[in-house]
Amino acid sequence: MTGWAARVRELEGRTDEALGSLEQDGRWAEALEIYHAAGGEAEALEIPKADAAYPDARRLRAYLYLREANALRALGRAAEAAELGHRELDAAMASGDSLSIARAMFSLGGTCLANGEIERGLKFLNDSKPLFEHVDDFEHRQGLGWWHIIQADISNGGIVAGMPQAALQAAEAALEILRPLANWPGIARAHGARVKAYERMGEVEKARLASAAQRMAEEMLKSIP
Repeated sequence: MTGWAARVRELEGRTDEALGSLEQDGRWAEALEIYHAAGGEAEALEIPKADAAYPDARRLRAYLYLREANALRALGRAAEAAELGHRELDAAMASGDSLSIARAMFSLGGTCLANGEIERGLKFLNDSKPLFEHVDDFEHRQGLGWWHIIQADISNGGIVAGMPQAALQAAEAALEILRPLANWPGIARAHGARVKAYERMGEVEKARLASAAQRMAEEMLKSIP
């Protein structure tokens, strides 16, 4: 492994550590600082395009932009996340990695929606779906599961016109994908979407049961070391 490749791996490890220890506890400001610092270090590497480590470095840079944008949105700073979303997509395209490109489109779509750019946001989200479906592995399936969650949220939030059954169907599709992956944040979020859909339908008992399932998923998430 070259010196550049080893440095990329070290930065990836630091990012994953922040994702597991900070984001799940809602410590978004601290996570943002780590992602921003790691991104600056990634840029400072200045790896030549001809080097074998270049695609991985661009993939990592896209991922760091993704995590930064997520943190900014969680902190209510969606306008700042928009610029990062475009940089993320550029870095993902330079990496040539299909998962990075799918994630970048997905993330930018969410940012556009948060900033009121509905039509543009929906297009980015729709364009990301076939990229998640194109490869059948853990990360792509996970991305597709979250794609369905966002569709449920869009329906429940009234961003697009639709009956609550559409939100419920999207949430169920997300659960079908994410349960085998034990993606507890996504499972909890999908159950939360089910609660809202059932409430819109006037199904009080079903909403109560969905809420209980959401709490169970949240407890599972807390038990993860």
